[in-house]
Amino acid sequence: MHPERGVAELKLSTSYLLPGMRLARPVYGQSGELLLGKGAGLTLRNIVSLQRCRVLAVDIESPFGFDDEERNIIEDEMRLGIMNVVREWTLKNENKLERIANTVEVIIDEILSGKEVAEGLTQICSADIYTYAHSVDVCILSLSVGVKLGYARPKLLRLGVGSLLHDLGKTKIPIEILNKPDELTPDEFNEMKKHSEYGYQIFQRIRGFSSQSASIILCHHERYDGSGYPHGLKGDKISEMSVICAISDVYNAITTDRIYRDALPPHEAYEMMMASGDLFFNFKVVKAFLKCVTPYPVGSMVGLSNNVVGCVCRLNKGIPYRPVVKVLNSEEEIDLQNERNIVITGLIRPEEISELVVKGNTPGAGFYEHKTDKSYNQHVCQFNELK
Repeated sequence: MHPERGVAELKLSTSYLLPGMRLARPVYGQSGELLLGKGAGLTLRNIVSLQRCRVLAVDIESPFGFDDEERNIIEDEMRLGIMNVVREWTLKNENKLERIANTVEVIIDEILSGKEVAEGLTQICSADIYTYAHSVDVCILSLSVGVKLGYARPKLLRLGVGSLLHDLGKTKIPIEILNKPDELTPDEFNEMKKHSEYGYQIFQRIRGFSSQSASIILCHHERYDGSGYPHGLKGDKISEMSVICAISDVYNAITTDRIYRDALPPHEAYEMMMASGDLFFNFKVVKAFLKCVTPYPVGSMVGLSNNVVGCVCRLNKGIPYRPVVKVLNSEEEIDLQNERNIVITGLIRPEEISELVVKGNTPGAGFYEHKTDKSYNQHVCQFNELK
């Protein structure tokens, strides 16, 4: 329950919102302006407005009677503040790292306080500031992986600075390429690929820079099999910190909606990361990374192999595919850690949820499977084609 209001909360993708749901927390826009206050009842009109503003998830009063216990590491207001620091520092071409280092220290404190990132990183940004929001999310996820790997605080600081500024060189990429709404031409993509070298050159001119942070900026698009850029490094030639940033970068990119590409659902992204070990990324880092994300975040509507529909209400640590599911229109919970003969068969289509909640139906078929015109292998092979 929310400590102040006594109301159970649930973070939900805006794709799953329904008219009549009520906000448990306020929703903010890209500059920190209030879009909707807590307690506001959602209408079809403001749901569409939230989606158009690229708000991807909000906190609602849970209709299932349980709390989303896996809260964000960084609350929305703090995240917006961090984004603004990065944006101002970048646009002013500051030549000192103090503000960035202090910002990373704040993130480290939040992570070390014991919060988990397993729910996945909330996206509340608009398309035109994607780079800054993406950089914050990659930094948070990278630091979470660093903690899992046992990094000491000084090493976490170097990892955090490099991850937060990994796309620094995109300030030198023409805006028409950076924000192009569809696939880049070969020439445009070659220009985009230069951003890692541009960022490395900019960073080296900053007083007090760390060579490890600089390496992250230069090498976050290198791949274990040598297929990356800018230098085609292979295997252990790529620093571990660079690999951490690289996998965090890819995961955040493929799980975020863009104008030219729909986000993959968490379970597909999770499987892609599993398949990437010692192919695109060092397997040791992949194992640590997979402890920081989950295929079925709290709030996911899922179908089970026993023809039951429910909502993921709790996660079982160390067993990502076997969460606790609260059965729809029932007080029953099924702990898949104990019910070994039951498995998740798929996600429920967003358009089915209204009928399920309102009419009390519990269908045994028609579960949502992510549809795409590209095969799984094609998605994996496109790791190096992400902007």
